[in-house]
Amino acid sequence: MPSTTEPDTPDCVILLGRGGTGAAAREALQRLAEALQPRLPGTEVLAAFVDRAAPSLPEALDRCAGARSVAVLPLLAPDEPALARWLHKVAMRWRARRTGALPRIVFAPPLMAAERLPELARELVAQALRAEDVAETAGAQWHKDPVAWSAVPEHQHHVLVCLGPRCTALGAVDVWQRLGECLKAEPELGRRVRPLQTSCQYPCNHGPLAIVYPEGVWYGRLDARSLGPVLEAHFLEGRPSAEHVVHRLRPGGGEERGPV
Repeated sequence: MPSTTEPDTPDCVILLGRGGTGAAAREALQRLAEALQPRLPGTEVLAAFVDRAAPSLPEALDRCAGARSVAVLPLLAPDEPALARWLHKVAMRWRARRTGALPRIVFAPPLMAAERLPELARELVAQALRAEDVAETAGAQWHKDPVAWSAVPEHQHHVLVCLGPRCTALGAVDVWQRLGECLKAEPELGRRVRPLQTSCQYPCNHGPLAIVYPEGVWYGRLDARSLGPVLEAHFLEGRPSAEHVVHRLRPGGGEERGPV
């Protein structure tokens, strides 16, 4: 039952958005958090991400550990009811790992259900009509693309790192960042491996996940510390790192499961 004695503002607000391949999504949500901060005096306003960026919701909740109340605002469009239900599970699992006093955690209604959203959309339409035509904003080189967009990068292997919601909550952004660092630090790896982000790869309980092709080896329960040894074993020594293999395709067809 909701409390009737809660203050008008929570101790902590988490703005929860979707990440992206670059810094733009992270920076945009952080600007919104900074703009909201003075409107909620005495409240810490944080930005967090469902996927493809950090901090994740559990990491943001870690920063709110001493709070009495936390409000999570999912700024997601379109609304995904299944994802919303899972985010509530994430909050409960975060609580289950902690000891001592626990904050009250509440979720705001979905962004797309906000009563004032149609009015905001009308205002944005009015702003659009005052803007310059696309011929003025697209730039003089609108008809040209970079040459690299037509070239396949040098590589022998793909490493497909899951940055879907569940793997992100388990630390996949750290794995992705560490992968980039390893490829830069070891030129031979950098020449062989093409890293790619994916959305959900489905066996989420083994996350964070990464798949190596063309071998078809699935690695799970990765973290920034274990990734380097996994890369060295697989690509430089020619043997899959058995400790983290959760699945592999057999040569000529068929499948082989790793430890679960």
